[in-house]
Amino acid sequence: MQLRHALLPAALFAAALFTGCSSNNDESLDSKVRNTIAPLGLKGDPAEGRVIPPLGDPLPQLGKHLFFSKALSANYDTACVTCHHPFFGGGDNLAIPVGVDAVDADLFGPGRLRANKGATQLPAFGIGDPPMPRNSPTVFGLAFWDKSITWDGTVFSESGTALTSGINSRIVAPLDTPPMIGMLTHPSIPMANAIPYEQKFAAGMSISAGHGLFPAAVRPAMRGNGFPTLTNDQAVRERIAARIGGYDAGAGDLPVNNWVPLFRTAFNDNTSPPEKLVSANNVSIAIAAYERTMTFTDNPWKRYVKGDDSAIGEAAKRGALLFYRPVADGGANCASCHAGDFFTDEKNWVLAVPQIGRGKGDRNSSTDTNDDWGRGHVVSDEAEKWAYRTPTLLNVEVTGPFGHTGVFPTLEGIVRHHLNAEQSINGFSYATVSTAAGPLNTTNAPAHTALALQRLREQRTANKPGVLRDVSLTNEQVSELIEFMKTLTDPCTKDRACLAKWVPTATDPNPDGRRICPKDSTGALLSPGTCS
Repeated sequence: MQLRHALLPAALFAAALFTGCSSNNDESLDSKVRNTIAPLGLKGDPAEGRVIPPLGDPLPQLGKHLFFSKALSANYDTACVTCHHPFFGGGDNLAIPVGVDAVDADLFGPGRLRANKGATQLPAFGIGDPPMPRNSPTVFGLAFWDKSITWDGTVFSESGTALTSGINSRIVAPLDTPPMIGMLTHPSIPMANAIPYEQKFAAGMSISAGHGLFPAAVRPAMRGNGFPTLTNDQAVRERIAARIGGYDAGAGDLPVNNWVPLFRTAFNDNTSPPEKLVSANNVSIAIAAYERTMTFTDNPWKRYVKGDDSAIGEAAKRGALLFYRPVADGGANCASCHAGDFFTDEKNWVLAVPQIGRGKGDRNSSTDTNDDWGRGHVVSDEAEKWAYRTPTLLNVEVTGPFGHTGVFPTLEGIVRHHLNAEQSINGFSYATVSTAAGPLNTTNAPAHTALALQRLREQRTANKPGVLRDVSLTNEQVSELIEFMKTLTDPCTKDRACLAKWVPTATDPNPDGRRICPKDSTGALLSPGTCS
């Protein structure tokens, strides 16, 4: 959450807050909230104006089965759902995810540990601790992103046109693509192996579809040490599609393979050969169709915006005033970045959230080579170093832990970091970050965090528009702000019976016999009906 503008003198702040927010009259408080949000043109639901297929349609159903299949990982040890389970808020409830090489591939969330595979297994990622660089972002609300669905925009829409999800422009994945203006290519990918855009994406693909099979090509996420002879990410994505379709090099990978009939139904195509029908793009499109059904917008705030004054409580209403009003009017100006019905401007900001984990291999010096420059990792712009995309706040109550490194397990922690980043960092203990996934790599972490904080200070000094600035709130006001954010929670996201429709059952098709059976750290299946 972005809280902006300069710190006011305490007396002036108190006076502004008293006149702007304090009221014992319900009608007066509602009037203040409605007058504050009226100019914003809110509808209460970001799904309005978008075309989202029902979960029961054949294409999202195909995507659901793919999402839960270990056949999408090179070594059959992970699935998309491993890091993005509906029961874990569309994530995994870990600060840093554990993808490949888990001690128990079917154990999800807290307690999932990476096996000590030794230096011969993923030497670039070391031994023991989670090899992924960042927190797993939620797949809830994926349909509403128009620019990018990742922390740094690794895959993004060239236009970012509102309400299009990227389908009206080219999808760009610059890290293994020939250079374009302002884009970097990854230093580990020889230009001889770069793939043209048109070879990777079909016209009309959404942002989420463009990203669909990328994790399958990422070594710490789903690839591991598999497919060692393949030279680029696109080749890995195509190899996974061949496995699913049972053709070319993938023929025979799956002793049980009943995927093609499901693809024919989903794409209404009874004539194309498998190599055309079960392509990397079509696999990605199906996965995205399933993910895009997880909208979860039936929350109390939606009902309030649409006119129901009783939908949220008084504390939440006072929190709404803090959220939407600028500091000069007694607020915290959160909506300057968490804007609109989707509660994000989709821009990248330096917040100086503590850096932990393996980083992205960004080099600050010859001895410091594991930093994470955020958007600066993707674009050749010094100003974008340590900047990350504004996350949505829809269902934020269930989508923690928070920050691009997941270092804040509570909403209060990430809110207070926004209120005063330097104070938050000074009180932060790298040794006590809990991921329930084994020891985290904290080498250079304080130094990397200090660099991000210095960049934030520089932006403040330069008066960069919209830059994060300190805001003074009382403990009660922080609580009210959090109460408002909880009104953005769709009750379904906290109800496993409601979420069950997004999880395969034993009576659903299991096209390859590789469906993953998620369980928690006690050994109990998250959904007992998942597997036969």
